[in-house]
Amino acid sequence: MYFTNISLGQYVPTGSFIHRLDPRAKLFSLLFIISAVFPAENFIKLSFWTALLFLLVWVSKISWRIILMTARPIFFLIIFTFVFNLFADSLLRALLTSLRLLVLMLFAVILPLTTAPLELADGLDSLLRPLGKIGFPAHESAMMIGMALRFIPLLMQETDKIIRAQLSRGARLDQGNIFKRVRAFFPVLIPLFIIIFRRADEIALAMEARGYEGGSGRTRRRPLIWKVKDTIVVTVCALVSILLILL
Repeated sequence: MYFTNISLGQYVPTGSFIHRLDPRAKLFSLLFIISAVFPAENFIKLSFWTALLFLLVWVSKISWRIILMTARPIFFLIIFTFVFNLFADSLLRALLTSLRLLVLMLFAVILPLTTAPLELADGLDSLLRPLGKIGFPAHESAMMIGMALRFIPLLMQETDKIIRAQLSRGARLDQGNIFKRVRAFFPVLIPLFIIIFRRADEIALAMEARGYEGGSGRTRRRPLIWKVKDTIVVTVCALVSILLILL
């Protein structure tokens, strides 16, 4: 099987402290962390963020196997970044840049693993709502992101079914040079696009049949409640990030 083991965008409920945080607090914390990790220019700062990453994984009670399976699609980008910087600059710069990108990606991966797609969409909707006053489609944007996260695992399963069907018909998807392999995947991509458009049409019809009219006047099944622990977590992330940026 090619894609059934990939849990990209899949929520893993463990009931941990991180899972119980408000999604807006997680988004703010991730924003502060990314803002501090991105300009990190030495291994000392990156070692601190790596230690924090291990601490978050331990607190979230999610196994490293799931996290690495989720992050597997980005490993090619990290390897490409390492090779490019190795030839363009030096081994030290290549290691530093690749490690920084890896830490950034793993921090970002933890968010969908610890936050249900509906909660994440509600959090984004709440944060983007002020932009609605200037015409930005806040609710629609948040809804699209939530639906994309929800349907990524399903599309992975559909892709795996198509690949197995093509292999049973004698297709050779893993043989030949890179150009032959890319050409061999066209019989996979065409039915996959058909399935995507079909699902999008079914969702649109279902929303229209239920009288969906957007975010105005809509209520939530589980209203978001900002608690003291959310304030503490965001404040600590902000202070640590600002401190490391200023050092």
